[in-house]
Amino acid sequence: MTAEKNGLFDEVLKKLKRHDSWVILCHENPDGDTLGSAFALYSLGKREGKSVMIVCPDSLPDTFSFFPHAAELRVTKSLPAGEVRNALLAAVDISTEKRTLANMPELLSACADSVNIDHHGDNTMFAATNLVVPSASATAEIITALLSAYGKGITEGEASALYTALVTDNGNFRYNSTSVESHGCAQLLLEAGAKPTEIDDRINENMTDKILRLWGLALSRTELFAGGKCALFWLRGFEIDGADADSNALDGLINMLMRIKGVKVALFLAEKNGNNKLSVRSRAPYSARDLASRFGGGGHQNAAGAKISGGFEDTLASVKKEAEKYVAFGNTSAQ
Repeated sequence: MTAEKNGLFDEVLKKLKRHDSWVILCHENPDGDTLGSAFALYSLGKREGKSVMIVCPDSLPDTFSFFPHAAELRVTKSLPAGEVRNALLAAVDISTEKRTLANMPELLSACADSVNIDHHGDNTMFAATNLVVPSASATAEIITALLSAYGKGITEGEASALYTALVTDNGNFRYNSTSVESHGCAQLLLEAGAKPTEIDDRINENMTDKILRLWGLALSRTELFAGGKCALFWLRGFEIDGADADSNALDGLINMLMRIKGVKVALFLAEKNGNNKLSVRSRAPYSARDLASRFGGGGHQNAAGAKISGGFEDTLASVKKEAEKYVAFGNTSAQ
C-alpha cells in the first residue's frame, strides 16, 4: 500500500492545512530520514505562513547542515506544554514516543491535535492520527507524497532534504525495502531539483582521518560466530570521543559486516554517553527487529537497534549470547 492509498493520508493532509501552528518533532540521535523529512515539512510550513517549530532532543549533525532552515532547529530534551497548546504536533519518523522529547505524554495531552508520520513496522501509534506505512523505504516517501498532494509544489531545498532522507534510509536503493514507489519518489525529487552527486558529496565524502581510523579499529575487531552466520564488532566510548565522532559519523559502519560472505546477522555495539547502543542488520530468514526487541529495542525488519544499560563487557557478552540463541532457534520465544 502506498501512502496515497492509505485512508489516513487525507486525514493528515487536512490537519496540516487546517492548523495554523505546527510543532514538528524529530527522534533522538537524528538520522537523515527524520531530519530531511522534518525540515522539508518545516520549509513547507514557512512558505505557507504557518507558525512552525522544529524540535529535536539532540543536535544536528554537521553532515545535514545544508538542509533548508537548518539553523532554526531547536535542540531540547523537553518542551513547555504551553508552546503546543494551539498547535498540531507532528512526529516525523518516530516509532515510539520514548524516542523523542522526554515529556511527550504531556505534550500529546496538551496539543490541539497530533499526527504521527512514519514507516516503522513496530510503531506504537501514539498520536491522534497515525499515518504509518511500513512498505515505504523511508518516511521521506510519505512526506514527499504529502507535499505533492498539498498542492504548493516542492522547492529545490526541500527536494534535496527529502532525497537525502530517502537514500540514507534505503541505502541508496540497495536495501530490500526499496520498491517501485521508492524510485517514483526519487523521480519526483529529481524533477524538483535534487542533485544526487552534490548530495552524495555532502553526506558521504566528508570522513576525517580520525573517523576513518575509528572505522578501521572496529573492523579489526570483527568476530564471526554461530557458524559464520553472525558477525560482531564494537567500540568503546573513549575511542569514539577521541575521534571527535558524532552519532552520524558511525552511520553505515555496520553495513561493512554484511559484506562478509555467509553473514546473515550483523551486530555493532558502541558505548556512548553512558549507554550501550546496539545496531543490528539482518538478511532473511532472520529479523533484526526481533533480535533488537530482546533488548527493548526495535526498528525495521532488517535494520534495528536498542539502547542497553549496564556494563559494557557484560552487555557485549549478552549480545553475543542472545544472537547465538536467536540464530539457533529463530524466534523470540526460544530459551
